Amino acid sequence: MAAINKEQVDMDNPAFAQQDPHLKINDDEEMGLPPQFRNRYPRRPPLFDGLLNNVRAVTKKVEHIKGFKFEVAGGLSNNFHLAHSWMIPPSSKGKAPNPNPMKQPPVPSYTLAAQYLGGSPKTPFDHPTYVMTGRWDSSGKLEAAIIKRLNEMFNFRFSAFYLNSDPLNSQMHLDCDIKGEDYVHSIKIGTGLYSFNMMQTIGNRLVLGYEMMTLTERNLSFMSYAMKFGINKNQNIYAQYVGAADQLILAYNHRLLDKAYFMSELEYSNQTGESRAILGYRQKFAISEVIVTVNSKQKFSSALTLQGFAYQLKLCAIADYNKDSYKFGYGIAMGQV
Repeated sequence: MAAINKEQVDMDNPAFAQQDPHLKINDDEEMGLPPQFRNRYPRRPPLFDGLLNNVRAVTKKVEHIKGFKFEVAGGLSNNFHLAHSWMIPPSSKGKAPNPNPMKQPPVPSYTLAAQYLGGSPKTPFDHPTYVMTGRWDSSGKLEAAIIKRLNEMFNFRFSAFYLNSDPLNSQMHLDCDIKGEDYVHSIKIGTGLYSFNMMQTIGNRLVLGYEMMTLTERNLSFMSYAMKFGINKNQNIYAQYVGAADQLILAYNHRLLDKAYFMSELEYSNQTGESRAILGYRQKFAISEVIVTVNSKQKFSSALTLQGFAYQLKLCAIADYNKDSYKFGYGIAMGQV
């Protein structure tokens, strides 16, 4: 069964914010919103799969461009949105050949993303009756999803992934989320697996959860566990054990200032006995954002984003001191970005 790298989430994807609100850092900016748009369930915990997304939006999921990327995006209507992007990797001329024969050299690529909102949303805060998203790139990779929100409690998601042009390398998942004031349950049925998980808020600071997963093709079952503890309103610690990967993850986030965040994450794999730590910092300004990360393998990365009325500029740098590798990239996006 082909594996999908769930960490490769493009924050510029027009479907990014609609698929799961936990995929974005909670800036607590709803203080100035009208009462009808504020969070009605402040004690509701995140999904089990999305527990670490606030941290990983900085430590792992930021799009670091290697080369040049040009994007044009816009809404054909209030319901339909399209985004075209072209990626040109850096030239390999004059560089030593890659010692890993299994790793293919990067090639230019094109990606088409689309989103359709059902119903008649008039403001960004209106809930559509359903959301359809799709993404295709020139390598043959195809992703599609439909999200249906029945009411305040029930939410259905159907997603399909084709990793390349080979239809055998595909996966399909059907998720049902059941949300209450202080709990979230999720049932997943997918290609070669089914699972059930729940997250429960206990008191004012503690969230506990677990997941039971069965891999039908391998006839194996795993238990996973999760915990979130709020030290105060600006600091949280997380712990998650992933049974399928036999991996323990510890994380911490701290809101230093109004728009400044510090993140840290530690991973330990019991299968390989290896560990990795990563530190991240995110600072937002009026029209710009800076994200910096460094990990225990001496890999440093930075991303600067400048946001205008109908454009976005991004400058990225990645330095791997162990491999003596230094890569730079920049991107330009036009339209509704």
